[in-house]
Amino acid sequence: MKKAGIILLMAVLSFGITGCGKSDGEIVAEPQWESADASGAGNEKEAGGDGTKVPFAEGMIPEQSFETELDGWGKIFFVSVMPQGESGAPKFMLIKNGETVYTFPEPSKNPDGKFEAVSAVAFQDYNKDGKKDVIVLAEYGSGENRRNEAMVFLQENSDNMFYLDHPELKDYKVDGKTETGPSFYRDTFLEEYLSKQKLTERMADLSDSWADYVDYADSLAGSFSAERQIKIFAENRAVWMEGMDYANDVFRFTVAGLSNDGRPVLIVSNQGGTGIYTYSNFYKIDKKGELQKLETSFQAGDSHPDIIRESMTVYSSFSTEGIKNHFIVYDLIKDSPGTYFERVSSLCVSDDFVLETPLASLQTVYEGEGYSAHITGEDCSGNALTKEEYENFADTYYGNMGLTKKMAAFKWIDVKTLEGMSDEEAEKLLTEAYEGFSME
Repeated sequence: MKKAGIILLMAVLSFGITGCGKSDGEIVAEPQWESADASGAGNEKEAGGDGTKVPFAEGMIPEQSFETELDGWGKIFFVSVMPQGESGAPKFMLIKNGETVYTFPEPSKNPDGKFEAVSAVAFQDYNKDGKKDVIVLAEYGSGENRRNEAMVFLQENSDNMFYLDHPELKDYKVDGKTETGPSFYRDTFLEEYLSKQKLTERMADLSDSWADYVDYADSLAGSFSAERQIKIFAENRAVWMEGMDYANDVFRFTVAGLSNDGRPVLIVSNQGGTGIYTYSNFYKIDKKGELQKLETSFQAGDSHPDIIRESMTVYSSFSTEGIKNHFIVYDLIKDSPGTYFERVSSLCVSDDFVLETPLASLQTVYEGEGYSAHITGEDCSGNALTKEEYENFADTYYGNMGLTKKMAAFKWIDVKTLEGMSDEEAEKLLTEAYEGFSME
């Protein structure tokens, strides 16, 4: 390694350069060198006749420190720093005007083996979200046991929906926050993937690997593809085809993408009786590949929403917890010959739980001369509503929250159609139901 007193004399780098290192087949940024006396972190020295100031940091690795341009930071120096001890990992910083303005997130544990060198550094939009990222290859071990490990620093971007689509991977995300500029994070699951796929020998091997990684992450959502999950639904149909002895005038099923976790939901619903009651069960395939009946917020004995509908209004919310879809559902119950009770609510499947959120209700009583209708309505807070206000309450409620409005279409199939079918035939019918679902 170079002595700490050696200062990097930076050539003006073309900002189109995507790689910095000496691996075969890569575009390499070649620094120039000059000896100089310097000490302490964050110092700058004049370099050459162009007046360019280059930084100095204690333990800096000059040959893997570069001037570059990063979104939100502008022209800035990326500095690699030797680890403090043979078993540690290198550190990486951004220095501007002689000050360390950002330190990249560090791993929770040091890699196995002795650190040998930073092999390569690249500045590119790795995850194709419009923001330039930083990729580092570092060498560990000795002799024949030497290996490169990847450190991928992805720039935070609110438009990047990866972790909203893959909440199961959020614990692998290592943040490096800053108050002075854009921050970066590491996806340690991604780094593990690159190592297992043997894509860390050269920068060129991993530079276009993001799409493959997304496909891999998608395949792990529930550990099974949608096709495989539907096959398991079909193989376990004896469990969910068991209907009720009452309120079973209508007995149907559908398969729909109610949540954004890559796991279709099987809904089995029956409706009937003098009270027009509805009861529904919801199923997913868990990560072990087994049929899982979802818990719900429904109260025992109470009628569930009349979910057997060809279409529903949906309001989608976006947050750090992921995308949540709120399906607007209705329920009509005949309390007595002259009394009808209606309610509007929303259903949301999150963390394998079906939550019903009451919104508003309407009661209609037919009484008196002429059997006239007496209508009373109220919202979830107990405020009185007219019939028109009740009918528009869901739109008003979620519209005022700024949620995105969509329409969902469902294909419901009579459960009795499955009787006597083979697994393959049942799978085909379940697939038909799933293909009939859409949300736009």
